[in-house]
Amino acid sequence: MTYYFDTSAFIKIYHREAGTDEVLALYKSNAVIFISELCKIEFISTIKKKYRERIISHDTLQALINKFQDDLENRYTVLKFSSLVIDEAENLLKQYGDEYGLRTLDSLQFAFLTTYCEKENTQFACSDSTLIQLVGMEEYTVFNPEKNI
Repeated sequence: MTYYFDTSAFIKIYHREAGTDEVLALYKSNAVIFISELCKIEFISTIKKKYRERIISHDTLQALINKFQDDLENRYTVLKFSSLVIDEAENLLKQYGDEYGLRTLDSLQFAFLTTYCEKENTQFACSDSTLIQLVGMEEYTVFNPEKNI
């Protein structure tokens, strides 16, 4: 099985929170894990915020960055930005922005999914309730690590 990870689920690999055990089980399996280039940026932003808020120490911050860099090279398939992704994000915002409040970065994550991933072979790993709802409306299978918590 292939999984495309939104940052809301992806961060759980590196920082313990609700749903971490479920995400780690996928990480440790032979599952193919896709992330977007956007996820790389959001990950760094998220862990830097955790450091600024004193949730993690400087040593932990550095260890997370190092582990993440190693995983980028050895564990994940990183999906690249393209004009197709940007165009799709714009279309998704037009379709879902008014009624559902789809936001910029979520529209980009959603666009990576719909541009690069096949519905039949990919589960969308996400903990964001709005994004889960919208992706489900597009008939993708969703893996919500917090579902049974």
